[in-house]
Amino acid sequence: MARPDARPNRADTVSHHLLRRLKGLGAEHLFGIPGDYILPLYEAVEGSGVTHVATCNELNAGYAADGYARLRGLGAVAVTYGPGSLSVVNAAAGALAEGVPLLIISGGPALHAYVSQPVMHHLLPGRFDASLKVFEQVTAHARILDDPESAAADIDAGLKVCLEQRKPVYLEIPQDVQAHPCGTLPDRPFPRGMQSDPEALELAVSRVADRLAHGGRAVILPGHEVQHAQIEPAVTRLLSRTGLRAASVFSGKADFLEQHRCCIGAYQGAGSLPEVRKFVESAETVVFLGCVPSDFNLGGFTAELPRDGLVHVLDNAVVAGNERFVPVAIKDFVEALTSALTDKVADPESAPTQAFSHRATDAYEPVHGAAMTNKRLYDRMAHFLRYGDVVLADAGCAINATQVQLPEGVRYIASGYWASIGMGFGAALGAGFAAGRGQRVIALEGDGSFQMTAQELSSMVRYGHPTIVFVVNNKGYTAERLIHDGPFNDIADWRYHLLPVAFGGVQGEDVHTEGDLERALSRAAVHAGPGPLVVEVHIDPWDASEAFRLMSVALRSR
Repeated sequence: MARPDARPNRADTVSHHLLRRLKGLGAEHLFGIPGDYILPLYEAVEGSGVTHVATCNELNAGYAADGYARLRGLGAVAVTYGPGSLSVVNAAAGALAEGVPLLIISGGPALHAYVSQPVMHHLLPGRFDASLKVFEQVTAHARILDDPESAAADIDAGLKVCLEQRKPVYLEIPQDVQAHPCGTLPDRPFPRGMQSDPEALELAVSRVADRLAHGGRAVILPGHEVQHAQIEPAVTRLLSRTGLRAASVFSGKADFLEQHRCCIGAYQGAGSLPEVRKFVESAETVVFLGCVPSDFNLGGFTAELPRDGLVHVLDNAVVAGNERFVPVAIKDFVEALTSALTDKVADPESAPTQAFSHRATDAYEPVHGAAMTNKRLYDRMAHFLRYGDVVLADAGCAINATQVQLPEGVRYIASGYWASIGMGFGAALGAGFAAGRGQRVIALEGDGSFQMTAQELSSMVRYGHPTIVFVVNNKGYTAERLIHDGPFNDIADWRYHLLPVAFGGVQGEDVHTEGDLERALSRAAVHAGPGPLVVEVHIDPWDASEAFRLMSVALRSR
């Protein structure tokens, strides 16, 4: 290991290089909690153009950076070694599973300590590489920057992986390396997304185009990689040009598509509306476009899809039948497929159109004294959402929200594949920093998922974010009750609408009836802060949607 200069030029250090790169790539906020091993980086933040956002714990910082990355294309979290870094592991795993470009920066002890390995706080005796080994399992790239002279180039290499693969990256930077002098490296391009092999791309498009043009009925299932690759307009052009039909799914709900004439509705296996399920499962070809064929996307594996007619476009690979084509970038594939399909390939008369359980086009009249129910809540939410909203959903709320038809221009975020409850609310904090002027940030939370990361309500108050937070109080883990009930599914019955007051914010709304909900929504429609508005909605513990019940039955039967 090279020894760093003991007298660093604080105006131009490894930390400053890292912060310059983040700002240049659009990550203007750095989430995390300081600790002694990461303090040199934190000292460099002032005047860097990057703003530090203090969260209540490191896991929530990871969730917030994830939510930020889904809107800005890159998120970063900086923590101290050991308790700090290992607290971020679950957020890193979710980012890996769902393809989120998240940079995790951990401080470390001075370089000489990695050699002599003294007994120090936050460090496991004889296992100074413990964090590195853990993060090797949950990131696309993990390394300790143990050479001060190459640290800046190593940072660039990590960012390249993060942006090309759209995956999390872990960089552990010893204290003295953070403060080491660093010459200014020239600006450089950081391509977002992998490059396709021309031959593999041509063959993949030829096989899939032939199948779509001559293989009978086909349907597209767009998923989370479409949004992360920012190719929504390209997918829309494909559908408009060809007449192909598409369905929105649970993981990567197609917020950009649900008002399009080629959208048939929401598909969740047995949890779908009958006409949607019939159309999808009678297709000869089903294309998973940036969509994982997970149990949640397939309604607890109740889907009955054509085994020989599945095409998977995911993780820079196209799999059609027994053939696999790599590397093929999803962006290149969609654009080339659109060019290859010169004629209409679908019969528009046989498909349902925008079949969702909850739609703004369906009339809604509140019955003011009627108790709130799950169905009526989401019926009403379909009317409340508007163009430009950023909507984040957690756990059971995300399952129910799949059947809410989103207005044009809404951005929807949920951990639909990794499915870590509490992530949605942590991500809502990050979304508040990433959202554009005038965009509302709306969090849909179950009481169980909210209790996982509720501390960040205080951060929303602290930073003045006017987030609208709906907490569905059904007194516990309804998803688990439907699988196997027991007292272990009960949780403390908080008075959620009063929590912001304890953190210095405004009192929320307590909703028991449809009339209460109208009052709360009237206030929410004009809410501009300061701080969040919490709307607590009381619903019977056993009240769940049909999709929710069917999914739970499938999980129970395993």
